[in-house]
Amino acid sequence: MRAVLLALAALTAVAPAQAAPIPVFDDPRALLVAVYEQIEASEDWENFDADSAFAETDAFSARLSALLKSADETVMAGGDEIGALDFSPFINGQDSGGMDFAIGDAKTKGGQAVVAVDISYDGQAWQSLTFLLIDEGAAGWKVDDVVLPFTDVGSTWRLSDYLADPLGFW
Repeated sequence: MRAVLLALAALTAVAPAQAAPIPVFDDPRALLVAVYEQIEASEDWENFDADSAFAETDAFSARLSALLKSADETVMAGGDEIGALDFSPFINGQDSGGMDFAIGDAKTKGGQAVVAVDISYDGQAWQSLTFLLIDEGAAGWKVDDVVLPFTDVGSTWRLSDYLADPLGFW
């Protein structure tokens, strides 16, 4: 039963039913800090207020959001009810239980930034994700792509590449 409840809490963190609006961030690292604080808060499923949480995908840039929308349409046309993202790209998985996050400093040049997030699992180094962010003006900083590891083969893949071809990517 606890596993089912944890899975539901993880899914709620990905897409709350009545998500709050995402704040506008004038710093790329601050956006990721807010996302990861929300992920950590969702682990306390008894006290987590999903209605006050924003949907993780609201942190996506207009470009990445458009790719997600198109990918969802493609995947759902085939009968899948979940859509293209059945995992959180912020943890490269579905369940953040046992994970700790170390968000690096932003390396910013103009309206673009790169931020690395190291994830440890049960106290052991596990994987590193690289976030490519852009400043979308009035909308603030947004995630424009994520470079994720293939944990079992030692290479990486981009979220945008997957969303561009969700049925043929793998």
